[in-house]
Formats: sequence, C-alpha cells, structure tokens
Amino acid sequence: MKINTGVLNTHGHIAITALLGVLLAGPALAARPVLSADGYGPVHFGDRLTTAEKRVGQRASPRPLKAECAYVKFKRYPGVNFMLQHGVIVRADAPQGVANSAGVKLHDSLASVQRNWPQVQLQPHKYEPDGHYLLLAGKDDKTALVFEEVAGKVTRMRAGLQPMVSWVEGCS
Repeated sequence: MKINTGVLNTHGHIAITALLGVLLAGPALAARPVLSADGYGPVHFGDRLTTAEKRVGQRASPRPLKAECAYVKFKRYPGVNFMLQHGVIVRADAPQGVANSAGVKLHDSLASVQRNWPQVQLQPHKYEPDGHYLLLAGKDDKTALVFEEVAGKVTRMRAGLQPMVSWVEGCS
C-alpha cells in the first residue's frame, strides 16, 4: 500500500513544509496566554518574581527599585505590566488585544458585559463621571478581573489579588 505523504503545489512539487507550518500554527495560537483572576499565562498572582521568571524563562525588567511596590515587564509579553509588592506579583495591567478569561474586549459595551456576566459589580469611576469599574470576582473573592468603562465602552483591563487590583493609581 502506498501512502501519500505530501501535497503537490502548482509546480508539481511536494509542499510538506508549508503544510506542516499550517498544521503547527493551530497549537501555537491556542497556547496564547490569557489574563484571568489567577494570573497571566505562566505568571500566577501570589508568585514571587523569581518563580515567575523561571516559569516564563526570562528575567523581568526593570529590576524593582522600590521593595514595597514596583512594576516590571517581560519581553515575551509586550505591554503587560506586572505589579510587585515586596517581590510578589499581585497584579497585571493589560493592553488592548490581550485575551482574558471573561472574553471581554476593549471597546465592548457595558450592556454586553452586564448581559454576559450578570454578577459583575459596578463601582463609580474615580476620575470619569460617566465611567465605572466593572469587577468580576475570582473563585474565592481574593482575586478579580477589573475592567474600566467610560461612556458605555470598556477602556482598560487588569487582574490580580485584592485589594491591589482595585487600586486606581497602582503603586502611586
């Protein structure tokens, strides 16, 4: 019995490499990190920075200057800022395009978030009179996903341990 192991391209050549590239892209995309109340990808809230660096496979930068509160980034996760408190990762602030466990996207409407997540808690925004903080508590209420909404649209997102995830000014 003869097994066909390739696909002929328009020139009659076997295009195994192209086929493998397409087939292998699926798992790579599926492994994209997701922001949740528990962490972001291999970074878990409550991890020491050194533990997270081992899981990510690279050092974070800049090296924290203030022991009580600082922000670091990993090159592997551009735009995501991780808040540290005394060397422990307590929060992640994420930019547009970062997937989250609630499936909420930046620019989604307040109405759609409330429809999909009826348990979402609305709190008044500190600086935007027509805005809110939308809080989705984690399993044990010690963690949360927080979305900021202004004029009916989601504008920012973060996740982490309580109470740090609710701090409006971050480390300030």
